[in-house]
Amino acid sequence: MRYHPPMSILGRLRLLVLVPVILGCAVVAFGKTAGPEPATSTAQAERPSAPPAPANRHAGGLLAFDVRDADTDAPIPCKLTFVGLAGTPRPFFTHNDIGRPEGELAIAAFDRVFSAAGSEDIRVPQGTYNIYVSRGPEWDISVHPWEKIGEGTTKIYAHLRHVIDSRGWLSADFHVHAAPSPDSIVPLTHRVLEFVADGIDMIVSTDHNIVTDYAPSIKALGLGAFITSARGDEITTNGWGHFGAFPLSQDHARAGQGAILVHGHNAKEIFANVREHAPEAVIDVHHPRIDPGIGYFILGQFDPHSDRAGRPGFSFDFDAIEVLNGYQDPARKSVDRIIDDWLGLLNHGHLATATGNSDTHHLTYNMGGYPRNYVRVADDRPDHVTPGEVATAVKGHHVFFTTGPFVRFHAGKGDIGDLVPAPGGKASLDIEVDAAPWISVSRVILYVSGKEAKRWPVPESQEIVRFRVRHDIDLPADGYAVVRVDGDKIMAPVVGDNRTFGVYPLALTNPIFFDVNGNGRYDPEHVHGPH
Repeated sequence: MRYHPPMSILGRLRLLVLVPVILGCAVVAFGKTAGPEPATSTAQAERPSAPPAPANRHAGGLLAFDVRDADTDAPIPCKLTFVGLAGTPRPFFTHNDIGRPEGELAIAAFDRVFSAAGSEDIRVPQGTYNIYVSRGPEWDISVHPWEKIGEGTTKIYAHLRHVIDSRGWLSADFHVHAAPSPDSIVPLTHRVLEFVADGIDMIVSTDHNIVTDYAPSIKALGLGAFITSARGDEITTNGWGHFGAFPLSQDHARAGQGAILVHGHNAKEIFANVREHAPEAVIDVHHPRIDPGIGYFILGQFDPHSDRAGRPGFSFDFDAIEVLNGYQDPARKSVDRIIDDWLGLLNHGHLATATGNSDTHHLTYNMGGYPRNYVRVADDRPDHVTPGEVATAVKGHHVFFTTGPFVRFHAGKGDIGDLVPAPGGKASLDIEVDAAPWISVSRVILYVSGKEAKRWPVPESQEIVRFRVRHDIDLPADGYAVVRVDGDKIMAPVVGDNRTFGVYPLALTNPIFFDVNGNGRYDPEHVHGPH
């Protein structure tokens, strides 16, 4: 059967601009009513009306896989990616975004298998494959070349090593869609299995104008030790853009299950509504430069250099901006423009946190968790962290995002997001970049107070520690430093592919702020008075 790709980005954007119309232009929350409950509920999302029926479901041979931690020999969640060789076509376990169940804790979708248990027997079309076994960017991978799947049973065993020490950092994707969104059909349990297999610790629901809760699905699957969740909403407007908000309460008695009121309101009013009814919630500006019609900075006529927005109703009362959107910009085509926006905000005292999120709508190409945010928390075990704790850390800038490289960035005892004394304008920075062997790192860039201050080339290597340096800076006034890491080799086939969705390694830290004048706060030179 010929492959039919998912909806084009332009088609998706046209749909999203109409989302408020689809939902009656009246999604209301927190005790106000102005329309019927959206037709797609969380419960309905868990009961797809038509199960997937690929032609090869019962054809082919049996593949038995067993994947374990190389250090403990314990079974671990994993993802299997299949690449056809010697005339074998790309396999399609499904041709849509509803996975084929494989036991209770695995699904097969398109050319991948997501397993929370680490072992299963699955049907694979006969042929010859390279099979890539992975667990996300903190782990190495195991490649099984030229595996021949015939009529009998083929067995593969893999031991993966956890090569990145991420203790103290919780991985989270703050922009995730599933079946409650009008432009996604992925069941919630399938999304959970996908995220667990790829090593993501927290999933934040951001369906369009509806508050979705993954907690019941996580509990039903028994996967609370691997993943937690936060209820959120992609506040989808017809004329102001899209904004993520989390954590939110859920109320089944109200339209949108507690979603934020959008109809008839400008951005300033929408943000004020969030502050009033969910004061601990993060407001994250999603894809601020995407066109047509849903990029807040375009619609609001925002100029980061003059610190002005030309449209009345624009507001700077947001907590974060999505610098990298995995759906929109996997190949980094527009990330420089949005980094420029973000640095302009910081320079003028708008201390928004940079985030990177997948914006995943499917089970193929824009994969969940690429990019992902690492959030500094007291205890990074998923069942020991709360959504409120994560939101507080995001507002405090204790975050970096990445598609692969892991960044350690300090100034003395100060970590990402901290304010560090810098008497006399002197500061010493320690930068380390770690990466699993299958992830490339090509350069490290240091920005100081909005300008590129240093660029280091990184030689090709498969060592875990790719780069380490101590670098001194001089600051004439209060300032900040940010680290960016790029790799020049796409991460296919483990992430993305070689055809339409090439995902490159990219990481960006939030700032370390420097207090030069000794008043205990960051005072950017473009702004006068207290902040």
